[in-house]
Amino acid sequence: MDALEVEDFDYGELKNDTAFINKNETLSQCIERIRQNLAIAREDYKNYEGFSLEEKVKYDLHLSYSINSLYWMYYKIIGLDPNKHGIKDELTRIKAAMMREKEIYDHRFNRPTLDQGAAKRFVRAGLFDHKNRNKPLDKADTPPNKKIRFED
Repeated sequence: MDALEVEDFDYGELKNDTAFINKNETLSQCIERIRQNLAIAREDYKNYEGFSLEEKVKYDLHLSYSINSLYWMYYKIIGLDPNKHGIKDELTRIKAAMMREKEIYDHRFNRPTLDQGAAKRFVRAGLFDHKNRNKPLDKADTPPNKKIRFED
């Protein structure tokens, strides 16, 4: 289907109601964007078997959220209350799964790393002995290990 345009609509008696016409145009544009996004998702499905596990999870969550959102909008448009329908719970469940996926991704890739060189300098500065400041730290000068391993 081609993109919907304002000229395609015959508003009749409502041709002077600018608020209604603006809402109708906005709805038409949103429907067209949704149609384009679903077309892109349909094209991506051809490569679904080649996706990694993370990509499959993101794809499935995106698609399920999109479809359930469309169903929620359908209920809104026909005048039914979607909050009393099970679709609201389904959307909440998918949002929770999306948040969990984001937490897993952040934990895996965005976690802080330890700069070992800086940590060693901090420890050495904390163990600095003012009496022997000219003498560098050796293995013998390091504090004794609290956990002693016995080799059998």
